[in-house]
Amino acid sequence: MGYSLFQTSTLGMMSQAHALNTIGSNIANVNTGGYKRTDTRFATILSDTINNAAGTSTERSLGGVRPKDFATIDKQGLLKASERDLDLAIAGDGFFQVSPTLDVSGEVLYTRDGGFDISIAGAQVTAVGADGGTINVNQGYLTDKNGYFLLGVAPDVNGLFPAASGLTAMRVDQFAFTDQFTPTTASTLSVNLSANKAFGDPSDSVSLTVVDSNGKTRALTATFTKTPTANQWQMLLSGDNLTTASQTPGAAFSLTAGVGTGSLMTLDSATRTISIKSEQVPAAGKPGAFLGLQVNDTITLAGTTGNNGTFQIGAISADGSTITTKDTGTQLLGAENLIAATASSTRVVGDRIIFDANGLVTSPTSFTNALTWSDGATNSFTLDISKSTQFAGEFLPQSSSQNGLAASDLKKVTFDAAGQVNGLFADGSTRTIYKIPLAAFSNPNGMEALRGNVFAETADSGAARSVFADASGIAILAPSTLELSNVELSTQFTQMIQVQQAYNSSATVFKTVDEMTMVARDLKG
Repeated sequence: MGYSLFQTSTLGMMSQAHALNTIGSNIANVNTGGYKRTDTRFATILSDTINNAAGTSTERSLGGVRPKDFATIDKQGLLKASERDLDLAIAGDGFFQVSPTLDVSGEVLYTRDGGFDISIAGAQVTAVGADGGTINVNQGYLTDKNGYFLLGVAPDVNGLFPAASGLTAMRVDQFAFTDQFTPTTASTLSVNLSANKAFGDPSDSVSLTVVDSNGKTRALTATFTKTPTANQWQMLLSGDNLTTASQTPGAAFSLTAGVGTGSLMTLDSATRTISIKSEQVPAAGKPGAFLGLQVNDTITLAGTTGNNGTFQIGAISADGSTITTKDTGTQLLGAENLIAATASSTRVVGDRIIFDANGLVTSPTSFTNALTWSDGATNSFTLDISKSTQFAGEFLPQSSSQNGLAASDLKKVTFDAAGQVNGLFADGSTRTIYKIPLAAFSNPNGMEALRGNVFAETADSGAARSVFADASGIAILAPSTLELSNVELSTQFTQMIQVQQAYNSSATVFKTVDEMTMVARDLKG
């Protein structure tokens, strides 16, 4: 049993050496992102001894010490601002979820280290290049320092994130969203139309953009023309490569000349003009008769003598009383003054916008527009004009908006405090493309620490719950910020001095016992 005399001091040195190793690891990782320190504490070990004086009685006595490590995974680390858009820190509880595999088929791991990057992974895919041709591109995904894929949730069809489930690796390369777009379904336009403008004065125009059914951004022009009636305006939508356009409330253009209408239709084959004039004053045009039509629209005549047919409009007079048909081979055959004829068009003309005496819109407050483009793309969207006014002063475009998102290249990725992943696109738009949920545990200190500063779920930690930080309130996410370790250097150095002293003391005990046994050996000899 003589060698048992060395047990206590030997266990003491081994335990303090273990503690010193733990402290060294803590100090080495003081600036490691998301590192959680380990605290070493000690427990006594009991051994069986035989009390000779008591004969056969057996007692329990102190036999030494053993180390026990305690994790501090639930303790917040120091937050430090960075200059990187892909750095994200957790202020509070929870862990980022990462997958070693792209298809998230294996074990999901957890980390507090929010220093992310973009890594190439997966097979090459095809995309549309700048010249419209097909090219092969690499896929880029958000990853941590181990190359593990950061997991997030994609928005639903409404652009919302109703649940923190359906975890997926987040692709964020340039071409990741070029096949994803949202056609315009709603838009707004607010302008001030000058109350001083008279009929016949030049029209006023403002530019709009919409996204068509193919994801392409289209330019529109909204033109406002004062009508002969006080406080009433006509709005027309036009655009390059626009083949048809209709507005609701509205109706297809139709005009009837005849007895009781106060109008007379005059056809002139020499000038290819169709005019609407007053029955009482045939020499004067009737203002606004063709208001709502546009150049290149067609006009169909009926009730004439030999001039029935469809003609294409080449010009419209400033007062809207006369149109000039194009020389397309279909000509007016002769001059006529008609009092029983009709002129109609496929053009659907929106109702006239009416303002009250206070300069506010009374009706209609919005239009539903149906557009068709030359390549077959379409649009169907509402245009809210309820905030427009008719005040004295100049024409003034005030604001416009639309809810469409065009197909576009992704240029930059950033995070926000709710955990949303926002993409800045080549068309200038900013869109929320993913949202990052956090994993919460009943006992995070029961997790298993793995290589690479990641943790694994265990029976002691409990099962992970995936939640959004803003919805659950467990944390706030800090963009362009890193969480460093929760190691406090001064505390570690103090503990290191204590451990060193304890080790030296155990070593002294060991040496003393060794010397005592040597003396005992010599006495026996």
